[in-house]
Amino acid sequence: MRRASGSFRRQIVTSTVALVLVVMLLAGVGLQVVLGWTAQRDIRTVLDERSATTVQAIQQASSRRLTVPPDTLDRGMEVFAADGTPVAGSVEPELRAAAADLSTVTRAQQRSGPSDEVQLLATPFATASGERGVLVVSQDSAPYERSEFYALLATVALGLIVVVGAAVVSLRVTRQALAPVRQMAERAADWSEHDLSHRFALGPPDNELAALGETLDHLLDRVASAIRSEQRLTAELAHELRTPLTSVRGSAELALLRGIDDPELRADVEQIHVSSREMSEVVSTLLDLARSGSARTGDGTCLVADVVARATRDLPPGATVETSVETSTARVAAPADLVVRALSPLLANAVRHAATSVRVSATDRPAEVVLTVADDGPGVAAQVRDTLFEPGVTHGSGGAGLGLGIAQRVARSCGGEIVLVQSHEGAAFELHLPRR
Repeated sequence: MRRASGSFRRQIVTSTVALVLVVMLLAGVGLQVVLGWTAQRDIRTVLDERSATTVQAIQQASSRRLTVPPDTLDRGMEVFAADGTPVAGSVEPELRAAAADLSTVTRAQQRSGPSDEVQLLATPFATASGERGVLVVSQDSAPYERSEFYALLATVALGLIVVVGAAVVSLRVTRQALAPVRQMAERAADWSEHDLSHRFALGPPDNELAALGETLDHLLDRVASAIRSEQRLTAELAHELRTPLTSVRGSAELALLRGIDDPELRADVEQIHVSSREMSEVVSTLLDLARSGSARTGDGTCLVADVVARATRDLPPGATVETSVETSTARVAAPADLVVRALSPLLANAVRHAATSVRVSATDRPAEVVLTVADDGPGVAAQVRDTLFEPGVTHGSGGAGLGLGIAQRVARSCGGEIVLVQSHEGAAFELHLPRR
């Protein structure tokens, strides 16, 4: 649940950051376009105003011939006659060639200088006496370009601040918004395993969380109903099977006590006795699980050594098991009967498939105890590993397929798990159990 919630939160944050980033990029590009257009407009306005003022002064001073008053021209202005001959003023040396090209234009024309940092405006004019000339005015555009550059830097810095701020805010908001959802889901999962009577009961679904709470309440109702139905069915079947199995087992024991001369018949009766005993244990396990639901809330505890001793004592005659559990001092937080019923199918499976020996070891960990059951047999085939713990699925052993499936269910009812471990030495089963 945490991983899913984190992934969903990451998607929201990523989408928010991407959206803000795109918006800031578009805003930055738009701002640069507007600033560039505004700078060009301002430069043209300055050139037009300077040219208009200067041309007006020249026209007023040129009553009979083209005359340029000494104080009329500013720096960066030059007046040409109609044939392109310089009359007065001067521009920067690097602009003289561009100014000469504009000296004979017949209408106003603007162009950039060689370095693109200067703009030139050529304005043709005519005096009262009919003489014509051209005024070329230069204007430095570097300050405008610097303003655009500084605006770009400010936009980038502001964009980074906004994107980081949006990421932080969205992460905080989504964490706060999804925290109740995660808690509700975890509580629902915990209640469904431990106490089927708990409900959120958030009231009328007038907001999203209340609606989610109502949905989870309905889900818990269905889960509780399904679990109770399963427990009831299991208990009824186990109860109905226990009586005839007890009768079969008693009859087999009685026949063995009376004595049977035929060796083959005696072997068959012994097999009936063993099989009925195994089925009685399975039925008892199912009945206990159905009645208790889960052993995690119980007060029963047991020692690893005692559990292993009981489980190995129930193995068939002649089975050899090497145990090294004496070093374990941990106490398992589950009743001994259930732990034995979870461990016994693992030992029986190992004895059935071992070539020569079966080994049982224990490892104490801070929160759990791990019982490892290994054998020197051929291991577990790859095609049956996925269905190894499914009830009712057999793997060529001739049984009903209940052993490992029920063992897994018992282990989980104790808060543990059975795990198949594959290594170069072969296969082994690990029974993980919670520590007291």
